[in-house]
Amino acid sequence: MSKRYKTAGPDIVHEKFGDDLVVLNLASGQYFGLNTTGATLWEALIAGHSAAQIGADADTSTTAQAFADHLQNLNLIEIDESVADGAAYTQISLNEVPVIEVYDDLADLIVADPIHDVDAEAGWPKAPAEQS
Repeated sequence: MSKRYKTAGPDIVHEKFGDDLVVLNLASGQYFGLNTTGATLWEALIAGHSAAQIGADADTSTTAQAFADHLQNLNLIEIDESVADGAAYTQISLNEVPVIEVYDDLADLIVADPIHDVDAEAGWPKAPAEQS
């Protein structure tokens, strides 16, 4: 069975801006800019599709797998053991190389932002219950 992926936990969030994607690691404060091709691959990978399913040809599958490995090394995705072979994915051809730009210039501010200190059920602005 091919490797399937999911985000590496609740601290990994993403948002699409036009054709690009920004991924934020709330725990570390790092954020990542993905170009259009990177965004397309990200969306397919976290939807549970393997690199082999994504690629319209061997080169694309190889590029998709290398991209997945890089995302895994950045602790943004992890292997999802619970996902079986899913529905077929419309295979893609890559027009450009997927790019991930890593930023940590705002890490201290992002980590210190009190919006992260919320009750998991109630959300903002309810602070989490004190644990003893």
